[in-house]
This record gives sequence, C-alpha cells and structure tokens, in this order.
Amino acid sequence: MSAEVLEEIKQELGGKWTLDRSESFDEFLETLGLNIVFRKMAAVAKPVIEFTIEDNVVNLISKVSFFNQVMTFKLNEEYTQSFEGIDMKCYSRWEDKKLITEATPMVEGKGKPQRFQRERVNDELVQTMTVGDVVCVRVFTKVN
Repeated sequence: MSAEVLEEIKQELGGKWTLDRSESFDEFLETLGLNIVFRKMAAVAKPVIEFTIEDNVVNLISKVSFFNQVMTFKLNEEYTQSFEGIDMKCYSRWEDKKLITEATPMVEGKGKPQRFQRERVNDELVQTMTVGDVVCVRVFTKVN
C-alpha cells in the first residue's frame, strides 16, 4: 500500500473519536441475532474508536466499558476477524476517502454478511454499517 494512501487515511480518520449519536443501531444488532440484554447494554455505551497506522498496518481499536475490539489489517488483503464471537473473512479497502470493510461469515449459516463504511464528513467520523437491508449510521466526534 502506498505511503500516500496511508497518510491520507491518517489525515482523514487518525486519532480518537467518541460516539455522538446513532440511527437504527438496535435494529442492526437485532438483525445480527444479538439478544436483548446485549442490545440494551450496547445502546447506552459510548464507544471510543482510535485509528492508528504503523508499518503499512491499519489499527482500529474500539473501546466500551464492557467490550474492546481490536482490528489490525493491511488494506486490500484478506484477514480474519471475530464479530460478536463469529469468525468473519474480511477485506478492507480505501476508496474515495472511505474505509470500506466487507465481512463474510467463515461458516455458512453462522452469522450474516456485513459492510462497514467509515468516512470523515466535516468534523465528524460517520460509520455506516449494513447487514441485509438494515442500515445503521453511527456518528463520532473527535477527542482532543
């Protein structure tokens, strides 16, 4: 991956972001089959997302009080990631100033394909998550 692309990602998404607001988050989690207790906990959580880039590797760390998720990957290369305990085959790319990740369950019938798009819009990080025909938008503000 070119240094210019990685620098662009760092400029657009780098640093820490905290959740400001969400649309259709419960519906998104419900479509994934997550139980009501987990969904209620997730609904009140205020995650902090941090993007860093080191040695051609993108690191995305998402932290909430009861759950941390670390994604470490190279752009345009397949990798494995666990989402809610389900192993997914993932592929991330940088396209039109958007970080797009496609995730497909590794075991048929266990989990659902998902798509994540992260982009900076003005001074906010907009994360659009899609599963089936459900689209969830989560908006984050920069932590100074």
